[in-house]
Amino acid sequence: MASTNVTGNCPGAMKATSNGAFQNESPLDFALPLIILQICLVVVFTRLLAFLLKPLKQPRVIAEIIGGILLGPTALGRSKVYLDTIFPKKSMTVLDTLANIGLLFFLFLVGLELDFSAIRKTGKKSLLIAVAGISLPFITGVGTSFVLSATISKGVHQLPFIVFMG
Repeated sequence: MASTNVTGNCPGAMKATSNGAFQNESPLDFALPLIILQICLVVVFTRLLAFLLKPLKQPRVIAEIIGGILLGPTALGRSKVYLDTIFPKKSMTVLDTLANIGLLFFLFLVGLELDFSAIRKTGKKSLLIAVAGISLPFITGVGTSFVLSATISKGVHQLPFIVFMG
């Protein structure tokens, strides 16, 4: 049996801190100064957008979505200089890790604010609507998967295909 050697193009690890600009080192080549710049850029940009959208009575989350679109690959990310300087590939591991930690913290705070008494007060009618809203589309998807399994899922195991389509 022949084996193939597949090499990936993984970005190299970044050193955490630099010796400083006076040692002829760019701070943006190191993880800590770069992540600080990225966080500051995102926060300042989204707060500026929130300030500009305040007269239009838009919530801050709209400013954050628009900021993500403008700072991401849709707008400014098309500039190779911007992308390679502010958001280089080798820094994405650190940025993704911090983003996941932030999301985990946010979900923890949402869980702390959850009020079970309000959920109990809504009663059986809300529960019935929620169960119907989840189960009816799932059953429709499962039925569709049985109809389409002969044409679409060639070489795919049946159970994962049914769950995916459901």
